[in-house]
Amino acid sequence: KIIKLLFISALVFFLIVTGFSLLIPSHVKISRATNIAPGKDSVLNQICDLDKWQSWHPQLQNVVLKDTVSSANRIVKATANGIRLSVLKCSDTAVTVQMQKGEHPINNNWVLIKHGPNDSLTLQNFMEFDFSWYPWEKFSSLMLDGSYGPVMEKGLANLKK
Repeated sequence: KIIKLLFISALVFFLIVTGFSLLIPSHVKISRATNIAPGKDSVLNQICDLDKWQSWHPQLQNVVLKDTVSSANRIVKATANGIRLSVLKCSDTAVTVQMQKGEHPINNNWVLIKHGPNDSLTLQNFMEFDFSWYPWEKFSSLMLDGSYGPVMEKGLANLKK
């Protein structure tokens, strides 16, 4: 009787947790932005070239890039700290870099927004995460802003310099 009660209780608890996790979106976007000087539209060139990430990205400042692939005089694919980095898009207004460690790739995007001809520029950085329906993945997504947000802010501050 007790084993049956424990089994039914565990099953009901799992169903309740799964039900709550279904209320959490499976696509999560974390965003940070900063205003930069009007002449700094070359800031995206620092992002497009993975070799230049050591000068501004807080987690890659003392890291040697491995397995590099070059295109148009810049490194577009590399491995750093076990994370595979690939520049998917590089234009004068947007950059998309795919970061992959494990199964799920993460798209890291930078968008340069111009405010009039002589006004400032806004550099927006956002990361996109996709999760399965599993409750532990959904609940872990609630902590992403706390872990990635400060790193994004520091990177934007370094790019602003």
